[in-house]
Amino acid sequence: MATNPRDDLAACAVAVMDAGLLVSRFVRAELWRQKPAGLSLAQFRGLAYVNAYPDCAPSELADYLMLTRPAVTRLVDELVRRRLLGRRVDADDRRRQTLALTVAGRRMLDSHLPLARRPVADRLESFPMDERERVRAAMALVAPHFVSSRGGPEPA
Repeated sequence: MATNPRDDLAACAVAVMDAGLLVSRFVRAELWRQKPAGLSLAQFRGLAYVNAYPDCAPSELADYLMLTRPAVTRLVDELVRRRLLGRRVDADDRRRQTLALTVAGRRMLDSHLPLARRPVADRLESFPMDERERVRAAMALVAPHFVSSRGGPEPA
């Protein structure tokens, strides 16, 4: 147990980052193992991001996916071609494009999200109900501190 506030803060940061990394790696590995039909992992993550942050710009998606702008342009072009994403010019700034899921994109994402959530739920199944509630409460406490003023995640 940390004895001074700075040590306690550092230990808390390590715990949050380590847990987030482990869960992310686990979900990625599960999706890779299951190979959801018709979507690459980057495409799945792109659809999930646009679902969470409608009207985001392709540059925001690139930052999230940690891909170059040209790579995201190719990814978005493919998702638009497949009618999973829609792309339009921002009404307030004609230089900016925004992205949104189409009905087909929503169906695709809805069919793939359980593939990501089920293995996580399986891992949490052994937790007693009170511990599950503590995890939910902790995540609800942590999440708002990592959201930007625009509503999306803080930029990298």
